[in-house]
Amino acid sequence: MTRERLHSALDLGVRSSLTMLIAAAGTGKTVLLSDWVARRQKSGEPVIWVSGQAPGALGGVLAQVIGADAPDPIVVDDAHLLPKSAVAEMSDVLQESPHSVRLLLASRYDLPLPVPELELRGMALTLRSRDLRFNDAEATALVQAHARNATTDDIQLFQEKTAGWAAALVLAARTLAASGDAVWALVNQRPVLDLLLGESLSTLDERVQAMLLSTFGTTTLTEHLATVLSGDAEAGPMLADLAGSGLLVTAYADDPAGEPLYRYHPLLLELLRRRVAVSAADRQLAVAGRHRSALYFENRGDGCSALRSALEADDAALVARILLGHGPGILAAGESGLVEAAFEALPAGCVDEQSRLIGVRGLLRRVNGDVAGAVLDAARADGLAAGTGSGTPDDDALAADAVLLRLWESRYGWHDVHAAIGRARDLLALAPTDGDGRPRAVLGPERLAWLLIELAAAETWADELDAAVSHLDEALVTARMAGHHRLIAGGLAHRAVVECVRGQIRNAARSAQAAIDAGGEQGLPEEYAVRAQVVLGLAALSELDLDTAWHCHEVVAATDVAGADTVVVALRAMLRAVLLVERGRLGEAMTELTTDPASAGPLPSFLSRDLALVRSWLATLVGDKAAIETQVTVLERTGNPAEAELVRALATIVQGDIPMTLKLIDDVVDRPGLYPPLASMAASFRAVLLGRAGDEPAAEAALVDTLNRVTPQRMLHALTPAGDEPAFLDQLRKHVTGPNPHPFAAVALEKLSSYQPGWSQAGGMTLLARTRLDVHAPPPRRLDAVINNARIRLTAREADVLDQLALGSSYTEIAQALFITENTVKTHLISLYRKLGVEKRSAALRVARSVGLL
Repeated sequence: MTRERLHSALDLGVRSSLTMLIAAAGTGKTVLLSDWVARRQKSGEPVIWVSGQAPGALGGVLAQVIGADAPDPIVVDDAHLLPKSAVAEMSDVLQESPHSVRLLLASRYDLPLPVPELELRGMALTLRSRDLRFNDAEATALVQAHARNATTDDIQLFQEKTAGWAAALVLAARTLAASGDAVWALVNQRPVLDLLLGESLSTLDERVQAMLLSTFGTTTLTEHLATVLSGDAEAGPMLADLAGSGLLVTAYADDPAGEPLYRYHPLLLELLRRRVAVSAADRQLAVAGRHRSALYFENRGDGCSALRSALEADDAALVARILLGHGPGILAAGESGLVEAAFEALPAGCVDEQSRLIGVRGLLRRVNGDVAGAVLDAARADGLAAGTGSGTPDDDALAADAVLLRLWESRYGWHDVHAAIGRARDLLALAPTDGDGRPRAVLGPERLAWLLIELAAAETWADELDAAVSHLDEALVTARMAGHHRLIAGGLAHRAVVECVRGQIRNAARSAQAAIDAGGEQGLPEEYAVRAQVVLGLAALSELDLDTAWHCHEVVAATDVAGADTVVVALRAMLRAVLLVERGRLGEAMTELTTDPASAGPLPSFLSRDLALVRSWLATLVGDKAAIETQVTVLERTGNPAEAELVRALATIVQGDIPMTLKLIDDVVDRPGLYPPLASMAASFRAVLLGRAGDEPAAEAALVDTLNRVTPQRMLHALTPAGDEPAFLDQLRKHVTGPNPHPFAAVALEKLSSYQPGWSQAGGMTLLARTRLDVHAPPPRRLDAVINNARIRLTAREADVLDQLALGSSYTEIAQALFITENTVKTHLISLYRKLGVEKRSAALRVARSVGLL
């Protein structure tokens, strides 16, 4: 196939004195030059071809072109086969009269020619393996020329395995055409590997081969790392030579100013694996390199790379040591499979002999979902830690793993949470020594960060939010110092939950998004991901972005959160319930909130508060006064008296005494520690009520106060009960067009104006809507009548009950419609029947119609 980009490079190079194609066998040097020559000859441009296998003609050709006005290009294929005398002759010509020749040389390695001097003068061009490699488009054309049935996936596989090497692509394509199988099996690689062995690797110096065998287990090498792994001080220059001369090694740099990084060709790696498999001497070199690699990465704190190298070195003692020192950090990085493989590689009985590994095994079982095994190991680790005390770093590691497991258990009620928190705090105490003079635990950064995160999670469950935030901040500092992205994500996800339950919803959203970003392409463990997504859903709901909130809810709903703790389960239930309400599915929302999430003990006060507030809001919409009173009692019982008092104050709106309601709100709304969304909602109610009372200056001040409350965390959902009021929207419009509008007022107006509550269409009504003054209402209805020669007068509430009776409503339906209890309905009916002189509903309706009360 014709490769236009390389033809263009040769067309450019032939204008200079020297063009070099330097690459290993099978890269397509000869095919490229042949195609280029044929094209020139077809257009009438002469080219002289000389083979390195028959160099005798070269001297005569050079003599022929020297002195010509326009010397013909001379192509020398296999120039690495030329004798030294022929190479020296070319060198002399290029040094003495470079303008007299146009040489194009194809060689497997650099020749002793004055290339640098010519390049400085712009008279030489060099193309190497990296230039000759087939790009994706070229590889597609080449493979499909040999195998028409090759798919995009087939070609992508071949490119991945061959790194654009022409010979390997052709052989792989021919195998596919013959067998119809694109699987990159070893048997299909043998022709390629044999060519590589015969043409490239076997020609290398034994010292270079030893260096390759010692280092090929590492994905990316620096010169320093190659020296460490091989034990050869010249390993760096060897790599540089290999990268410069051929296909086996590629050099690149992440930072142009940094040192070069090296990668081995995939087929070279497979060939080295083959050699290790069949040669004891080669295996010994490789094992020694892996052992040095394990020590090197262990010393640098890279537990994952250290453990992989130790497993490849088949050194059980080293594997056990790395497991104990770095196992938790490796597990936290999402590499549970690697840790599991390490435990399986240990000899039988090794864990019993090295009992400090039991804690790491318990953490592995926890991560893998083996709850029963993790609980058993937690008990064993706890007993061992109590028996050994704090004497060595290994003892400290065991103690930390035991506490980690106990903290995890405590969140599910399998261990006392306060005892677990106390153990963790003792282990992490800042004092340099404890009472008997022994040093406190010294832990690696990954183990310490994980322990701090688990401690904060337990403290969150124990209602110690200030301590949880402090420990999460410390965990994040520690994880960032260690460069452990998953632990950073874990700390951020837990912090997002704490900020959320504190009403700092926008801060929580930032932490949740930062957690997802920290997870990168690898993503987050479900335990962290569900926390981040549920917080993002609640934050979107707070900003009235209901589509995003529902999307986050669906992501959470599709996640297996069986391992999530009660805090996350409760937040998920509340998010779903509120979104169902917003879609007008009030019955489903009530079902979602029928019972508290399962927990081993009393819910934290903040969860009880949030659940009670959502339930009371739903009860308000359906007019269930008794349910509101129940939730007020829950708030009082669970340590949220200010919230209980404020909900009770808001409920007095239906009594029609605006000054009293305003006073009750004012008494509570500014109390320290009051839940911010509830305080913001109460402030918006105050603005509406002041407007109804005709005090416009006070209403304007209350509106600004409301905006000041909602702006920092963008708590727009807290305004929706007031936002359903035309009068409140009118207040906002007037404020926005006034002389000094609040910076957030226009945003609030836009959001609330476009807000379409599904609960309203489903018949739900807010407290403000139930007491709304309608300027278009008809004149007051008749309340007086003469019955049995006696004048009676109904109260307004008795008239309302009579209207509901006429609609055929039951006691329960009347209570919900009028926002009163069923007992109150019965009391009004007794009075109504007495005044009408009847004993039954049907008689009451007949008499009321006859005297004009209906």
